[in-house]
Amino acid sequence: MINHIRNNKLGTVTVILSLAFMSLGLLSQVWRIWQSENVAGVSLLAFALLAIQSLFWVLYGFQKKDWFIITPNLLGTLFATIIVLEYFWFR
Repeated sequence: MINHIRNNKLGTVTVILSLAFMSLGLLSQVWRIWQSENVAGVSLLAFALLAIQSLFWVLYGFQKKDWFIITPNLLGTLFATIIVLEYFWFR
C-alpha cells in the first residue's frame, strides 16, 4: 500500500483533495442544515445526483479494488445521502 501511494502521487493528491471536500465541505453542509433545521437554498437534485454518482464510483472502486476511488466516494455517498434525507426531514 505504501509503495502504491509513493508511486501514484497524482492519485494521492486527488484522494487528499477529495477527502477534504467530502469530509469538510459536505459535512459542514450536513451540520448547517441540522443546526438551522432549514433547507432553503439546498438543491435536492444536485445532492441526490451526487449521492447516486458517488455510489456508482464506490461500486466501480470495489470492482477495480482501488481504495483511491472507494474512500472519498464512500464519504460522498454518505454525506450526500444524509443531506437528501435532511431535505425531506426539515422541509
